[in-house]
Amino acid sequence: MKTENIILFLFTVVLAVSSCKESEESTPMSPTTEEILAGGLNIGPDGTDTTVVFPKTSNYSIGVKYTSGVSKWCAVSESTETDANQSVVRITCTPSDTSLFAREAMVTLSSSDDNYVIKVAQSPYKLAFFNDSICYVDNAGGEFTVSVRANTSFDIDKGHYIYVIDSAGNTRQVNTSWVNIKGQYGKQNCNSGNIFQFPFTAQLNTGLGRRAFFVVSGDSLHNDYSEIEVRQEPRTLNRHEDLDFSTSPHERAEVWLGKNEQNLSRLECLTTKGFLVPNDLRYFAKIGKLNLDSLDMSESTCGGINYDCDITNRMFFGSHLVKILLPNGVKAIYDEAFANCANLKMVTLSSSVERIGARAFATSPNIGDVVIPTDSKLTYIGDEAFNTGGTLTSLYVPQSTNLSEDAFKGLRVKELHMAISTPPVQNSDNDVDRSNCVLYVPKGSKDKYSTATYWKDFGKIVEE
Repeated sequence: MKTENIILFLFTVVLAVSSCKESEESTPMSPTTEEILAGGLNIGPDGTDTTVVFPKTSNYSIGVKYTSGVSKWCAVSESTETDANQSVVRITCTPSDTSLFAREAMVTLSSSDDNYVIKVAQSPYKLAFFNDSICYVDNAGGEFTVSVRANTSFDIDKGHYIYVIDSAGNTRQVNTSWVNIKGQYGKQNCNSGNIFQFPFTAQLNTGLGRRAFFVVSGDSLHNDYSEIEVRQEPRTLNRHEDLDFSTSPHERAEVWLGKNEQNLSRLECLTTKGFLVPNDLRYFAKIGKLNLDSLDMSESTCGGINYDCDITNRMFFGSHLVKILLPNGVKAIYDEAFANCANLKMVTLSSSVERIGARAFATSPNIGDVVIPTDSKLTYIGDEAFNTGGTLTSLYVPQSTNLSEDAFKGLRVKELHMAISTPPVQNSDNDVDRSNCVLYVPKGSKDKYSTATYWKDFGKIVEE
């Protein structure tokens, strides 16, 4: 009887364990997960960050296979969320790109017990945009083609090119009749990803460069609108050109003069008037490496309330220029800005310049004059700023100027005019013979200079 009771007890335990295991193995799949497995995960163009739950198991292997799309736009990982009876997987999809098409991926989850596959499909944004932001047209004009990429209907039209012409805020619309689309403006039907080719025509250009804008737009577009600038090259340039930005403040130097290097190489002398922006200076530095000898910006102003207009590091490094006059408003000439300029003979600074950086004019041996005006706001000169490798005719240093201790290292100059009463600290420079140089100093300060390191080596010190 006792033996029978033991057998009955063991049978009950085995039955209970078996029942528990059966219960564990039969944990039901979430209805939401079943729906995702059957129909896939369909997401919108804005992307998603979602979780999917599966029956609990150990050693899941997860991965993603991309069936379309050009980037790893879908990622899968085990979620930090925990559940005693479920495994939680996190699926993250980035917003759609500009490819115009839907993209797909397969998310796989595998274990020794189960294998699951989730098809992820992302719809694209509704887009229409020009393939390029700028279209360059030869000055001869004629026909050319502009491409628009779209996956939905859109409108194409000419943009209104308006600019302010005076301080009162009056405006004027620019005449852009020289360029047009050949064919139908307005609504263009589209319901899937496509490239549209629009034929354009431009007239012969007998003046400086010009531009016009065209726009694609639509109420349903995610990007609202897209704009292209059609820019036509100028006529054959003269050796000497004058650009007057005061009469046409809307235009920029790179539009008027273009990008054709063969044409730009004809330009030897350039004079500007009116307001300049930093892009103009960068453009002048670029064409200064061609055949440009003289750049006179002395009747121009540069800079604004929200930005400075500076001669940045190495801006004119290695330039072909022989002479340059800076515009008013330039506050700084940074390191090596005019270094290694073999042809450069004269640089005229505007009174607005406050800083001359290290080696600003270094290894430019033909510089004879760096003109600093008497009303200059100059406050700093950096190391070896005038170590040109040649000899300057004359150099003026305003009273407001602070010098680095190696500011004049390598300086060779016939006449140095210092408006500073107390000799600035300068390190000795035995590599330069100053015995034939004349140092001009303020009245009453000759004795100070004649005993100070560096300054005492000048052949002659004169008060003025």
